[in-house]
Amino acid sequence: MPQETTNFPASYVVIGAYRLAHDPALWKPMWADIAGAAKKAGLVAALWGVLTWPIQRAFVHLFMRGSGTVLGFSGLYSSISSKADKIDDSLPFVIPLPSLQGFATLMFVLSQCSTIMELWLRRRLRRARTLAYGETVKSRGKSAEWWTDYYEEWEEPPTQRAMQAAKRQSLYARLATPIVRMVVLKVFLLPLDWIPFFTLGISAFVRSLSLGRQLHAPLFASKRMTPLQVEVWMMERSFAYRQFGFAAALVENIPLLGLVLSISNRVGAAMYAHDLEKRQQLFRSGQLAKLKPNETYSEKDPRKPSTPHARPAVGPVGDGMGSGVPGEFGALTGGGVSSGVQQEGRQHLSIPRPFEGGSKSGEEPPSYSASEAQRIIADSADAAGGLGLAPAHAAEEKGEEASTGGIKRRVPPPPVPPRKS
Repeated sequence: MPQETTNFPASYVVIGAYRLAHDPALWKPMWADIAGAAKKAGLVAALWGVLTWPIQRAFVHLFMRGSGTVLGFSGLYSSISSKADKIDDSLPFVIPLPSLQGFATLMFVLSQCSTIMELWLRRRLRRARTLAYGETVKSRGKSAEWWTDYYEEWEEPPTQRAMQAAKRQSLYARLATPIVRMVVLKVFLLPLDWIPFFTLGISAFVRSLSLGRQLHAPLFASKRMTPLQVEVWMMERSFAYRQFGFAAALVENIPLLGLVLSISNRVGAAMYAHDLEKRQQLFRSGQLAKLKPNETYSEKDPRKPSTPHARPAVGPVGDGMGSGVPGEFGALTGGGVSSGVQQEGRQHLSIPRPFEGGSKSGEEPPSYSASEAQRIIADSADAAGGLGLAPAHAAEEKGEEASTGGIKRRVPPPPVPPRKS
């Protein structure tokens, strides 16, 4: 795809659907795997919809009719439905439109049927989505070596903001699980089913960023990116991923049809990832210059971060981390070090406790710039994709002695920036 397509990420949803529909090499193997189970699931869902229709219509009439009046949508829907078939229409008959309650009941039942089929086919759908991404990447004719390591495209990356976002990522990951998503998006938004397609838009907005991140998880693995690099990548492209994720979530929320489009979204994600990698290689080769701060940050443009700086929480040495680096880094590295090794680290690391040395009451700890964080953490990442420690701290990470009588340090530990006045 041309590089201009990356300026409108939502277009990859349409591109993926078109590619899946017109490439038999993609959809035929998937249909062969899903066809039998899909027919059984469709039959069960259809029986459920037909048998429960009277009950659900009564439920809608008794418990949900108030929301249409409260929101003022009942009169608007009646007005639109009465005029929709009479404007510029040369047909000799009138196309019947359902009442507002009938439409709400239909969407309610179709959503349940879609959920039944999704639960029935969940393993096969997972295989189809993985296959769709992998086969699309393979069709581009690129080997695994073509995917290069992460290369920073900004002169001043938002490293500190990314470290703050990393603290919230575990919560977002739990909220993105299928069970939580079903409770929040199916139960809490149930009264809004009165408004046609409004629930689809709300749930798509809620899922947009997490779904965009999920769709590009294979890209992060192919580029062997560290957790911090992933957060910086997402922070720099948050608006683009919101666009892409919103469009993908919107079509996935369409009852029944969304099951198929959830597969085509993986095709579009693979093509988007391929174009992003080509852009990375243009920066690496010098054909594109790194973006300057006035191109990447803006107080007025909502598509860009306002500033690269944030004030990370800083804790004493050894608090929730494996080596004496500020507290936010410990959350990223995991902090899996025994207490004995931590004691050794306290004796030999030159990073002091930030609140020692005559700090005044209520005085804020020193802040760390993006370049300092980059030097301490990001640039010391290992090839395996872990965050990694600086070479001087490798012994502590492995649980070995780091004393002068054991393993010699090759480089001094990173210095602490001076306290800001």
